[in-house]
Amino acid sequence: MDVKYDAVVVGLGPVGSFMALKLEKYGLKVLAIDKEKDIYPLPRAVSISDQGMRMHQSLDLENIYYKNSDAPGGAGFVNENLEFIGEPMTMKGLNTPNGWPPMRFFHQPYTDREIRNKLLNSSCDILVEHELLEINDSNESSCSIKNLNTNETINYEFKYLIGADGANSKVRELKNIKQEDLNYDRDWIIIDIELLTEKELGEFAIQICDPKRIGTFIPTHSPFKRWEFEIHDDDNIEEFSSDKNINKLLSPWLQPKEYKILRKAIYQFHSVLAEEFQKDNCFLIGDSAHQNPPFMGEGMMTGCRDAENLAWKIIMDFEYNLPNLLENYQIERKEHAKYIVENSLGIGLLMEAYAHTENKEDVPAELVAKGYGSFIIPPLDKGIFYEGKSNPESMSGQLFPQPVKIDDGEITERCDILLGDYFSIVARKDIILSEDEKKFLSSINSKILILDSELVDSNMWMSTMVQEDKVYIVRPDKYIFGSTNENVSLSDLIEDLKIRIGFNN
Repeated sequence: MDVKYDAVVVGLGPVGSFMALKLEKYGLKVLAIDKEKDIYPLPRAVSISDQGMRMHQSLDLENIYYKNSDAPGGAGFVNENLEFIGEPMTMKGLNTPNGWPPMRFFHQPYTDREIRNKLLNSSCDILVEHELLEINDSNESSCSIKNLNTNETINYEFKYLIGADGANSKVRELKNIKQEDLNYDRDWIIIDIELLTEKELGEFAIQICDPKRIGTFIPTHSPFKRWEFEIHDDDNIEEFSSDKNINKLLSPWLQPKEYKILRKAIYQFHSVLAEEFQKDNCFLIGDSAHQNPPFMGEGMMTGCRDAENLAWKIIMDFEYNLPNLLENYQIERKEHAKYIVENSLGIGLLMEAYAHTENKEDVPAELVAKGYGSFIIPPLDKGIFYEGKSNPESMSGQLFPQPVKIDDGEITERCDILLGDYFSIVARKDIILSEDEKKFLSSINSKILILDSELVDSNMWMSTMVQEDKVYIVRPDKYIFGSTNENVSLSDLIEDLKIRIGFNN
């Protein structure tokens, strides 16, 4: 007999775990599976952005990342003498409109262990050492899952299936989803070490533009550090990954007695994008949907954005039968993810250009702009927004600032909880709604938030946006649906929202 679930999540890395916990929070019956018995014991992802910290707040996971991470001083490009090319970006002491520093570097084994414990203590059903075999798209959607210890296969029915199963995604394979290659394939070695001394290596993440060999240094959560170096065609892979060669690569920074090698892994950095992020009621998130070089530090974050975007659409479709939402998952996420892939590639190309151009000022301005500009994450473009697209005037497609309390220049409380978990109407003073509008907003569990002066006036992001007569509709993922102006009323926004989500009641 088939076992029924609302959602099946395949893959329990940080993105899949985040997705499973997100759906479980709203009461969905979730089955989450992974081929491996336990978390991967070595670091892979190392960075979490301000938006990433904000997204994890909704599940009370932000402290896991905060206590196991450090904020960098900034980032920039350096020459072979480790001297900055141009002005580096300084991040020390900065907070963004999301209410967090732009970036933190964490140690993944620590964070993954705590998140796995959260998952095991949730109401999700967790099957490790289990593998997805088939997806059956007959009358009732079901999948066949094999127990790798007993070889027993069980069928599970589902309403939604989410593939968070990485670059070699079985979900993508079974749904016959092809990939688009964006033509950046380079072999690199990634070296993770644990410092055995108190040696200071600097707080800046640097892209090393050395004509002999380009590379990257990341000051991850102390006492851990990471280097990445490009492998040349004439390098002997076996010799290149030897401890002797690693000691040579790290010699500008450390002597062998000062560190312990935790991991040395050879990767081919790819730039690929799935042609479809959704097929039927199956969805791809994370590396199953896109892979990019790590130069932006946005690999895991792009996957978390996928999960955040898809989760609220699944939840509201599940609760209120709004299929228009799910049809907009790919519309919203594919082009945004493609930007990350292309601009991660852009940083790699700028590193190569700096390395092989004697006079750095001769590097084309458009390549410099693309390289440095890659660190700016754009708004979403099309989808569940007023009139179906982003608009700088109404701020639609951009993230609404997190309400925060600030004392003496320091954030003392982050208040996203005030916005709620569904759509919210946000204003500075009381608003007037018709009975039909009240009924509609109540029927999709929307919240009306009147911000008090403390939350607005002490926060420059909020005070700039939330003018006296301005009203915003904010989506569950904290992106702005739209805002009022002299030509757009709140009633206009609400009527358009009905259309965008496919509300027919």
